[in-house]
Amino acid sequence: MITFRYLMQLLLFLSVPLSASAETTSCNSKINEKSVSLQYDSADEELFSNYTWREIFLRGWGEITCPAFVTLRHLTPGITDAERSIFCLNYEKDSKIFTGYSVGQRDAYLVCVKPSKKFCERVNESKDTAIAITGAAFGATGSAALATAGTGITAVAHSSGAVILTGAGGYIAGTLASIGAGALAILTAPAAIAATTISVVAVGGSVYLCKE
Repeated sequence: MITFRYLMQLLLFLSVPLSASAETTSCNSKINEKSVSLQYDSADEELFSNYTWREIFLRGWGEITCPAFVTLRHLTPGITDAERSIFCLNYEKDSKIFTGYSVGQRDAYLVCVKPSKKFCERVNESKDTAIAITGAAFGATGSAALATAGTGITAVAHSSGAVILTGAGGYIAGTLASIGAGALAILTAPAAIAATTISVVAVGGSVYLCKE
């Protein structure tokens, strides 16, 4: 019997260059006008969970030949695929390039359903910092402590295990400084402090800053 997974594997095999090996496949992505050569395992089980029929048949990325999930993995190293589920890709239709990634719901191509002006970047890889942010946000009771403390910051727990703090740049910087979440010097930069709204995402052992 031909299973859905078998068909997906067959379609994925047919969609990659014939010069590729049985499992390791080379592909191209384009991020902010820069072409990037990437590799992925075409037999990767997690890839099939994030590679839809629509993308296989209808993807029109121009120079981009990589599955969108491969590009997202490249942009968010150091975390698991489950933790990565909080992020979606920003895609510029006119120039047909990826411009980064944000926190948000994905469409069939892993592109953000609601395009955001906020772009995320990893600013810290300290597990201690991520734990400190999570503890400050939800405390020992698991309640959204910061959201009710009059700080002007909202704290949201995502199904991926991530904790998202959102608020004015000055409030966020001050709060993280008060809990000893060091190594986040980028948050004290004038551009971050002056930002109307920023988000700090603690997921796995990494911390991300999302701002306009």
